[in-house]
Amino acid sequence: MTSITTPLSEDEALKERSRFLRGSIVESLADAATGAVSADDAKLLKFHGTYQQDDRDLRNERHRQKLEPLHSFLIRLRMTGGICSPEQWLQLDKLARKYANASLRITTRQTFQFHGVFKRNLKATIAGINHALLNTIGACGDINRNVVCHNNPYLSPVHEEVYEWSKR
Repeated sequence: MTSITTPLSEDEALKERSRFLRGSIVESLADAATGAVSADDAKLLKFHGTYQQDDRDLRNERHRQKLEPLHSFLIRLRMTGGICSPEQWLQLDKLARKYANASLRITTRQTFQFHGVFKRNLKATIAGINHALLNTIGACGDINRNVVCHNNPYLSPVHEEVYEWSKR
């Protein structure tokens, strides 16, 4: 049998050498000299539901002042079927008020996103999400992000069946 060897793309090669998507994320988060993580770790964080961003409204002014961009992180939750209990909502609201500019955004994929989380608060925010029995794994990156479903299962038997499948 003949095997075809195609060179990996840059991102796939990064994943392969990242020790199961660990990279040097721990070291990047511990580096208090910058509000950012390394470029490779920023790519790997996507698979953990997190994007590194910077405040583009301040970008030019900070550049003129010879400062690094004001980095923060977007954290996206993975919520199968878009289901969130009242207790989970209260925990997410508490986290948003404490770490994310009091901003908790609903997405078109039936989940929530925190914006403006600084690197020093990233671990505490994700720990709080996990404490609410939610997670961020697979909420970003090159994967299937969420199963969405119509919110009214009573429209027809088909809608009801799809709704039941979305809860699994």
